[in-house]
Amino acid sequence: MVYASKLGHNQHMINMSSEKAVLVFDKKELVSAWVAERVSHNASWGDFYAMGVMKGDKITAGVVINNFNGVNATCHIAISEFSKKNIELFKHVANYAFNVCGLKRLTGMVPTNEPKTIAFDKHLGFKEEFVMKDGAPGADMMILVLWPDGCRWLQEA
Repeated sequence: MVYASKLGHNQHMINMSSEKAVLVFDKKELVSAWVAERVSHNASWGDFYAMGVMKGDKITAGVVINNFNGVNATCHIAISEFSKKNIELFKHVANYAFNVCGLKRLTGMVPTNEPKTIAFDKHLGFKEEFVMKDGAPGADMMILVLWPDGCRWLQEA
């Protein structure tokens, strides 16, 4: 719904949507299936944790963390709609990975033919570690790492 009000000589439009974005931590299977579809993950996640952002019954962002080995885990991120709740989501991801699980790093793997995804991950704070030649179908695979030291999501938590 859109609400219009007159203030002086200016017409202002205000979005009055009744659906607010909320963080979800108790819909692991739903969020992981949504993320899998968007990141082309066709295998089992194995042991994993998933959290996301929902508006009503629609997921707008999700993160799956899997392949835990005590010091490292892989991180899979999907976003269909940007909102301020995504910032809270990444704070929870960092807190869970580094403070709750005690990991020393989070690893992301992105095909090199997806430069927008690589740029977004780097914007989140992931750093390029190395490139696996022929590591993805039709492309190399960039390995990115998020370290707890200097992680702005932890510093803002």
